[in-house]
Amino acid sequence: MNGTETQPIPVQCSVPQGSVLGPVKFISYTEDVGSVCNQHGVRHHLYADDKQAYIDVPPQDIATARSILTNCIHDITNWCSSRRLQLNGAKTKLIWFGSRHTLQNVNHEDLKLQLGSAVTEPDRVVRDLGVLLDDELSMKQDITKVASTCFYQLRRLRQLRCLLGQEVTA
Repeated sequence: MNGTETQPIPVQCSVPQGSVLGPVKFISYTEDVGSVCNQHGVRHHLYADDKQAYIDVPPQDIATARSILTNCIHDITNWCSSRRLQLNGAKTKLIWFGSRHTLQNVNHEDLKLQLGSAVTEPDRVVRDLGVLLDDELSMKQDITKVASTCFYQLRRLRQLRCLLGQEVTA
């Protein structure tokens, strides 16, 4: 500042925020969380700092699935703590996929998960890498959102049409 530089300070751990190495180091630091899911027989996907755990069961085994997921998430929380990370409960989403008939016949109370001291309610729609997935996997909300965005952009282009000329808009 004002032509004066501060002395460099060695970083003993981590990488500076915004560093090119940040995402790579974070992924290498957290990629073994998959082994926690594997210990519980829970399938998973990891994408940068986004982690998804899932299990498929017939409707009569929902209690078993809840128990497995609860234990898995508990162990993931412990895994995070051991690495000075924190599982963000506010960003933790839960969704149960099934047919309309199956979802209507399941007691809503049976679909909640106990995560630590909080109870996580299932959502009807979740966002996964920008795609809206609903509990029936009908994709209606995602299709509506994409169509709405397209129409919005087309209306914007229409407003510019008179400025662009015939050769561009034909």
